[in-house]
Amino acid sequence: MNAPYSPGVLIRSAAESIARRLAGEQRPVGALRSVVHMVDNDEAELAVDDLVRVIEYFGIPILRSEYDQLVSAATQLDSMDSLTETEIHRFISG
Repeated sequence: MNAPYSPGVLIRSAAESIARRLAGEQRPVGALRSVVHMVDNDEAELAVDDLVRVIEYFGIPILRSEYDQLVSAATQLDSMDSLTETEIHRFISG
């Protein structure tokens, strides 16, 4: 079964969604733009790792849909370690 969206699309969507909710907070939004830039440069595996680190560092609450996008992307990239090591699920809100 093929995933409906590529890892890059999923990561970009999650990062942009989080950035919209954090509009006006320069530091996290700038870091999220960096994640999108990685996706644009075909570095999806690095982008998922970076996005998880940004969420953890800034303590950013994430929506269940954003978490699901991250899990789907990480699964496709075989990089679930990023999510499990940081226990990113603890940042799910709403």
